[in-house]
Amino acid sequence: MAASLPWGRTPEAFRERLGGADVTYGAQVNDRDIRTALRAHLESTRLSGAIIRDELGLCLGDTRVDLAVIGHTLAGFEIKSDRDRLDRLPGQIDRYSRVLDFATLVCGPRHEAKASAMLPAWWGIWVADDRDGQITFQPIRGASRNPSPDPYTVAQLLWRDEAMAALRLRGLHRGLSSATRFRLWERMADTMSIDEIQRTVHAAIMARPGWQACS
Repeated sequence: MAASLPWGRTPEAFRERLGGADVTYGAQVNDRDIRTALRAHLESTRLSGAIIRDELGLCLGDTRVDLAVIGHTLAGFEIKSDRDRLDRLPGQIDRYSRVLDFATLVCGPRHEAKASAMLPAWWGIWVADDRDGQITFQPIRGASRNPSPDPYTVAQLLWRDEAMAALRLRGLHRGLSSATRFRLWERMADTMSIDEIQRTVHAAIMARPGWQACS
């Protein structure tokens, strides 16, 4: 069975939806306006209850994904306009691939060929172009499920109290009352499956006070 995306469509259905026509917004192609148009599109297609976050920190804040959609899964969108360089992309690919369930690069036409050669096969690619003063998103390749997320790095998305609550719920908290968050994440990675960690992380993020309002 195909994995569900945060906005409630399978990857195949989402590719079919986008493949028939461009998604168009009035804007110029630069990072800020691509982000605005992309956010508007994600808002219009997300599953009820999912949240969208700008600049979600990953790997203890070592990197931040431009836009993240958190629901039953965690999807990230990295923006590279034609005015941007791709120097940081290899490091971003490495870090995003440790955490995200789905990852999509949204780039300007100038970067399509080079970026396609750099990205893992499971990453999606959308091209953002300016057509008559409007941004259009053309899906070149749909994202598929990340085949190898890292349990410890995924667990790092949890705050300390969230990690402790998850361990306590499963009777795995003994001896950890004064432990650092790093030790709690380590216990989760050692004792819980990656699927269980991911479900715990998604639920905790969606339950955070104020995150819905600030999404």
